[in-house]
Amino acid sequence: MRAMRRVVLMAAVFGVMAMGQAEPVKGLAGTKWRLVEIQSMDDAAGVKKPAPGTDYVMSLNADGSVVMKLNCNTARGKWTAKAGADGMSGEFRLGPLATTRMMCPGPSLDGAVAGQAEHVRSFLLKDGRLSLSLMADGGIQVWAPEAGRDEHLEAAVLKAAPSYTKAAAGETVARYAASRVDLNGDGKEEVFVYLMGPFFCGTGGCELMLFRDGPGGYELVEEFSITRTPVIVSQKKTHGWSDVWRAESGGGAKASFVRHSFDGKKYVARERVAGSRAPAGKQALTNETTFEKGTPLPPQR
Repeated sequence: MRAMRRVVLMAAVFGVMAMGQAEPVKGLAGTKWRLVEIQSMDDAAGVKKPAPGTDYVMSLNADGSVVMKLNCNTARGKWTAKAGADGMSGEFRLGPLATTRMMCPGPSLDGAVAGQAEHVRSFLLKDGRLSLSLMADGGIQVWAPEAGRDEHLEAAVLKAAPSYTKAAAGETVARYAASRVDLNGDGKEEVFVYLMGPFFCGTGGCELMLFRDGPGGYELVEEFSITRTPVIVSQKKTHGWSDVWRAESGGGAKASFVRHSFDGKKYVARERVAGSRAPAGKQALTNETTFEKGTPLPPQR
């Protein structure tokens, strides 16, 4: 683990050494990132990940300002970057940051992220992730792209789940993953929305919704309860719509896949097979769909 982290750090440092007169990194301007983990160079300290229900998002605005959502706190300041010869690594600076000082429920990484900001010295873009390395082998912050929000889709989800309120959600805000697939060949993409968190999940899985793009906006086609990933779109069609396989497991039941076909109005369960092998088809939602990677869904008041 230590050797791998040092490779990342050295790659970023090499980018700084090769920087020369490179222009500021335009590819980072206007991007938004979600914290994945903080890696320590001290094996004893290990890797720290955000606790479920906490949120750490960094917006690198095009005007050079940075806004960070750090659990229950907010930080604002400046950011600068210059790329090295490869364009994927180089110098990076954060701060100074003005940070609110609310006491977030633990465990929280708001203090760690804010405290490390002034020590960030370099960046590395690799495999779609942004690694920010601290000076003097101080560690590495790893950030993943923050998916863009679709307010109209979220409004449709909230309409379909009217009982999801702030009082019902409690301290843990639900998150969701969305996947777009043209199921009926009309040139418009339907949207699978996989809802995660205590409100939408039980021992057997979580809530899955399917929406279509109708004349008045998103329309709910079907709700699938107790669903696990993957969700698979079959090549077989019924009434012009692709069949859908979804995984089920937990709650005392053996793992299985359930096939649903369209009956002209809605999707109906038709077949159940053992879950030892995934059916053929395109995975709309993969096993990598996790709560930590999901987009927060603010509840209704």
